[in-house]
Amino acid sequence: MNKVEFLLTNPEFVRWVRYPDKDLDTYWKNWMEANPERVEDIKSAREIVKGIQFEEILPNVEIKDEVLAKILKETNTKEKESSKDSQKKKSLIDWFNQIGQIYKVAAILIIAMAMYLPNYLHKNTSSEGLESDKVLWVEKSTSAGEKLTITLPDGSRVWLNSGSKLEFPEKFNETERYMSLKGEAYFEVKKDSLRPFRVESDGIVTTALGTSFNINTKSNSLLKVSLVTGKVRVDRNLEAEQVELIPGQELQLNKIVNDLVVKNFDLEKVLAWKEGKIIFENANLSQVVETLEDWYGVKFNLINAENVKWNFSGEYQNQILDNLLNSMSYIENFEYEIIGKNVELKF
Repeated sequence: MNKVEFLLTNPEFVRWVRYPDKDLDTYWKNWMEANPERVEDIKSAREIVKGIQFEEILPNVEIKDEVLAKILKETNTKEKESSKDSQKKKSLIDWFNQIGQIYKVAAILIIAMAMYLPNYLHKNTSSEGLESDKVLWVEKSTSAGEKLTITLPDGSRVWLNSGSKLEFPEKFNETERYMSLKGEAYFEVKKDSLRPFRVESDGIVTTALGTSFNINTKSNSLLKVSLVTGKVRVDRNLEAEQVELIPGQELQLNKIVNDLVVKNFDLEKVLAWKEGKIIFENANLSQVVETLEDWYGVKFNLINAENVKWNFSGEYQNQILDNLLNSMSYIENFEYEIIGKNVELKF
């Protein structure tokens, strides 16, 4: 019996996978800490247990009658054993040895489940009723001009940029920590070698164990995954393609032509938004306006801007809009007026 089969034939392991509770979680986590070389076996065995559909394995009445008839027929044609009970026992053993290995495992699991099911049903039909398996999802979003810091169920932290949305389960399952992102966010992932941290964003899945990285999907044409610390793997949902990043590398996916490249990136520029900085580098007027509308949650109205050509560079940290525009107006020669959430620029 190999190491995975040993786990599959352990009723307590099967019960932990199918119906975990606090005591079982504590036991098996301690067991894995004491046997780190067996972690991969644990993962493989968990996948097998979770993948087996018991209702498809259980035979119907006709199949059971057919198997029983076969056993009795074989028993009558074999040499007489010392007793009728020993004949049936040998026939059952021969039949069991003839079926495939997966059915042996399935049979063992069915027996283990049958032993545990009465206690499980009794435990869960208390005054609180049966516990629902439905996964509850949480949605956190920001409007233009807003930013949000989120602590996830596993203790990981997320900084959500303006105009972004993050969806994640109220409680992560035992095999992975999965969520989806639209917009931009910075992640500081709490290390958990048993549960990979996965972020799906515009057809890209970024996987980490314990690391920090930034994902930006705000552009209609370009998606960026920038690794700050640790190591991540990036998968395309519809492509059999994987890319591993090391700190300082950024994956860029051109959404229009579906082209993927890996480059080095400027850490200060990528994380400027998280530190309250706005950095412009040779930006034209429309790029500046788009950035400020998103950052401050305002709407710009441009007057006499048809022939304006900007190539603007500048850096501003934690500035109110009035101060920022006042500084820019000396450089680019325009007048401005702020009325509530509307901003008027005159050239």
